[in-house]
Amino acid sequence: MSFLESLVLSITMAADAMCAGASDGIKEHKIKISKCVIIALCFGFAQFLMPVIGYFIGYAVYEYIEVYIPWIAFAVMLILGFKSIIDGYKEYRERKKQVKEGEVCDTEAKVKPLEIFMQTIATSIDALSVGFSLIGSVPKIFDAMMVFTTIGVVTFLLSFITIIFGKKIGTYVEKFAPFISGLIFIGLSIKFLVEAITLVI
Repeated sequence: MSFLESLVLSITMAADAMCAGASDGIKEHKIKISKCVIIALCFGFAQFLMPVIGYFIGYAVYEYIEVYIPWIAFAVMLILGFKSIIDGYKEYRERKKQVKEGEVCDTEAKVKPLEIFMQTIATSIDALSVGFSLIGSVPKIFDAMMVFTTIGVVTFLLSFITIIFGKKIGTYVEKFAPFISGLIFIGLSIKFLVEAITLVI
């Protein structure tokens, strides 16, 4: 596999992490750069690690778990989506109550460590299949590791950029941020559902 091919593969694989990252930036629009880096590192490391696991486990196990991978990603993303919307509704009610009582309070949503972990798993679990599929086309371990490293680095860079982009947008859509974030995650869950149904059919 050439560098250009691995780069295109990396960008394709980073798409879900980019969406999740943008969603995090929108949701927590006052997010610190250090936290942006941590989230992007989580996405990048997971996108590196999952294909490595898939590559070394091999096809023997993959045929038994292949059908479940998109379903797991669908369930996790759907949970994250509805959770974000519910949290957003709670924040809206809290804000409304504070306005009524003449109080001022910062109710900005935060992206919690558990959410970051769930996003990381959901956006990278299908990368297992990439590791499995490369066994034939990239038989040398060193070459395979270079491909996986490229995937991880590209995912880190692109997801970091989209988190910052989401952060900039989040400043202007503060009141609707949790709902936008939730809809993005639900959209991703639908994508994974379609993949899951396609495997069954």
